[in-house]
Amino acid sequence: MARLSICLPVFNGADHVEEALASIAAQTSSDYVVLASDNASSDRTPEILLRWASRIPMEIVTQPQTRPMQEHFDTLLDRVETESYMLLCHDDFFWSPQAVARALETLDSRPEISAIYCDLVYVSEGGRVLAHRRFARSGPIEADAIGRQCIRKARNMFGIPLAVRRDALGANRYDQQFRYVVDVDLSWMISKQAPAWHIPEVLIANRYRGGNSTWALLGDAESEFLRLARKHGVELSTADRARIKLTNWRVARQKRLFGLYERLVTRFG
Repeated sequence: MARLSICLPVFNGADHVEEALASIAAQTSSDYVVLASDNASSDRTPEILLRWASRIPMEIVTQPQTRPMQEHFDTLLDRVETESYMLLCHDDFFWSPQAVARALETLDSRPEISAIYCDLVYVSEGGRVLAHRRFARSGPIEADAIGRQCIRKARNMFGIPLAVRRDALGANRYDQQFRYVVDVDLSWMISKQAPAWHIPEVLIANRYRGGNSTWALLGDAESEFLRLARKHGVELSTADRARIKLTNWRVARQKRLFGLYERLVTRFG
């Protein structure tokens, strides 16, 4: 059995899923299986997945109807049978052909860790590099410390998991009360009992689109971060709440400006 499941949720992903699949095929390690779930797409997604299923080890499930995002992601987590997994959204891709190998090497050398994170590169709709996100850390990271940073900075300070141990995931799934901070919450839950690990290398590309679904959720970010704090037992003073409000206002505007930059890069190259 393969050691890593690459969970690939797809919905109308014909424009980008092939780039994700090509980045998987280019990995120097083949110790993986792709678990692809087509969320009742109406474009060429099924055709593309079928074509790639003959090139890389891949299992394809087609949802009978479009599921909400968290529910769709959970269906993939429920199917994981390997010792570890990662979730790769269809418009993201591996930046480095060494990504899977680096993840498995780290899992082998650090049996105590729950999950692995890495530095990222943001790319535009057309795949041009917009910015690098370097977390300025290396080695073990403690969930509560990073979770508090997320609340204080109104950003996902965990990053995108490169690999998660199935035992650490356990019964944890995406919490339906969250939308904007749902990834932060699951990362926090997974690494509460054992430290995570950060590899200070750019291994994943995250496609940043100025018009994606995240923008509709920015107005709920402040309230979600407050609920996240309550769930994880972080006590907040009145001054803390005021700072969170101001920080979310500032981050929302920074994101909108970065989204405008992405649209200009996409339009004018």
